[in-house]
Amino acid sequence: MRVPEYLWPFGKYRDAAAGSELERAAALRYNQRLARELPAYLNRWAMICCALLTLSVVCPPPVSAVVGTAFTLAFCVTVHIAQLYLLFRYR
Repeated sequence: MRVPEYLWPFGKYRDAAAGSELERAAALRYNQRLARELPAYLNRWAMICCALLTLSVVCPPPVSAVVGTAFTLAFCVTVHIAQLYLLFRYR
């Protein structure tokens, strides 16, 4: 199952470690331009985290463990998006 592009920005980025020096520089500039879109993705994943955390508190214990695991994964994606935003925007 693929994650929709609405939630997953990582498929758009180019590899800035491969190719000639000019190709790497072009890929880095492209990735920096894409970083403008990351706050929207960050907001979406933060809302998903809020919903999953609320569900993990409200649900019964067997379901709460599964929802808590999903929250942990969503939080990791949120932190990774924030890290990419800081990396590309303030370079």
